[in-house]
Amino acid sequence: MRFSPLPLIACAGALGLGALASLDAVPEPLEWGPGPVHLLPFGLMDEVRDPAYQVPMQVQAYHEGQGGVHLLALEVFGPGGQEVDRLDLQGERLEGDDGLLKGFHQMLERLNPDISHRHRQRLFLPLKDRPKLSPEQEGDLLQQVLKESERLRRQGGQQISNLKFSVDLNRLFPMDALPGDSVPLEIVLHYEDAQGQSQSVRYRHAVRLLPPFLGPPSGWQAGRGGGFWATGDLHVHNCRDQALLGCPNCAAESFNVTGAYTNADLKPQYQSLGFSFFSTTTHSYCINNDTEFQLIASEASSLDDPQFQVVLGTELTCRETGPQSGADINDAVCLLGGNFFTGINHMGGHFLQTRKPGGQEGFLDNCDSPLYDQSVNVSEVNAEGGFTIANHPGGDTISFNSVSWFRGLESGQAHGTEIWNGGQFNANFDHKKWWVDRLLEGKFTYPYSGSDTHDAAYNFGAVHTWVEGALSDQSLRDALKSGRHYLSNGPFLSGRLFDNGGRSLEMGQYVIVAASSVPPNYPVSYEVSYNIGTDTADIYVFRGTVGDASEVEVQVFQGLTGSGTVTAVTTVPTNGSSWYRAELSGAGGSLAAYTSPSFVVLQ
Repeated sequence: MRFSPLPLIACAGALGLGALASLDAVPEPLEWGPGPVHLLPFGLMDEVRDPAYQVPMQVQAYHEGQGGVHLLALEVFGPGGQEVDRLDLQGERLEGDDGLLKGFHQMLERLNPDISHRHRQRLFLPLKDRPKLSPEQEGDLLQQVLKESERLRRQGGQQISNLKFSVDLNRLFPMDALPGDSVPLEIVLHYEDAQGQSQSVRYRHAVRLLPPFLGPPSGWQAGRGGGFWATGDLHVHNCRDQALLGCPNCAAESFNVTGAYTNADLKPQYQSLGFSFFSTTTHSYCINNDTEFQLIASEASSLDDPQFQVVLGTELTCRETGPQSGADINDAVCLLGGNFFTGINHMGGHFLQTRKPGGQEGFLDNCDSPLYDQSVNVSEVNAEGGFTIANHPGGDTISFNSVSWFRGLESGQAHGTEIWNGGQFNANFDHKKWWVDRLLEGKFTYPYSGSDTHDAAYNFGAVHTWVEGALSDQSLRDALKSGRHYLSNGPFLSGRLFDNGGRSLEMGQYVIVAASSVPPNYPVSYEVSYNIGTDTADIYVFRGTVGDASEVEVQVFQGLTGSGTVTAVTTVPTNGSSWYRAELSGAGGSLAAYTSPSFVVLQ
């Protein structure tokens, strides 16, 4: 909806305090064993916060040799050799592919990880060692990857099998386990080789216990009323977004052959990470018809309970329209699919009621008709009471180039921009810059985040939103649409804008005032509440003004630890609408948090 005068809202809540441990660096890739059968780790969880859950995990058995092998059993062991689970595989046959899938994974790890989704669980090439490719090299490699993907698809996945097992985290972790502790998992696959000989292959893994998300400092809830913080992920794919072994397959998802989970599988994984919601965002080109959409809707509804919500969403493929700002490699996918004048972008549509078509499920058919531009898709989602987010809009992969046609809250269109996509330790530079650049143009959106997982749930900079009343579809939708949230992978961070008259704006709130009524140098204060636990972090306060070239860094508070509040003093510009927000960076860059802005809109 368009901006309209909004009464100031007071809200509050508290969560228990806890110690916060630094996150580890991206792990080194595993050693590729002698084979010919391998266990690939794409479906394993690396970290959990709450060990009270029983979670599904999986490995992918892969036969890179020649001829056939027969899978006999999978055994999973925990600390001290205790049996965690055992699967009888009843002689399932895998046909060797002479290294085809291995070569495919090697090519994917050379490709830009924003395209391949290989930020984590890399098999051959550490992310830090991946050479930067020129656009021409990236394009050539992309064509090779697509060619090999089609070969794999035609083989039908006969060389791989997704082996799903159950892990009782309560049994895995001892009662006295502390944040930072890790427990081992040993996964053993027994099989019969092409000569009829019994063989086995092992994979060793570890699961680490994370500290709880930190709550607000003491006294934060005073004057804010009742409510609670709900934590979630607004960008989640499942087994419908797989080119092989999907539920069903979607050939347009050419890179995704790692096996994936149903939403029912993902729910306990997210609960074990301390989350209370996620939005299921299958690609629009992987939802074939209204009947399939209704199946997804029914599944999402069936998984809701008083402590957890599964939001019905879709990742919408939209046609790029109007003048383009830059280009991206996904335009090449459209070109290879025969769409010579079509570029696409992705938007997250949340709290949907009906299917939103966009592209087709066939190989290289992502850009095929029916395909609608952002204004059509956003308007239809808004009409159903939902909201949209510009997903991963910056950079040169699957970016949002229809900048001149983009519209935000000021026009009753898009609600948000995904500034934190994936498992890195902070917001993506290109995505955050895209968001700030739009703010400077007067196109206002709230910042959101999404893991973009195509495999297991994992820890990242989640959305923490303030919910009033019991957790439900309606209360969660109201909270997320209001902008009352911050993004964080652990710390608490909240902002509030004050003037000398005692008026205040919480995160996400805005006030509309006549430009002529704002005197020069009108003073305001931006109060930041934080909880960093035992780590140390810096907090940055920013003010932005429509029409300026960049935001202003109002103040930096360095070397903070524990919990408390800091206040930065600034003024309200008279030459344009303005916003105020904060960022936190700590623990050597492994901790980060971002507030949603407060807006002063001049008319």
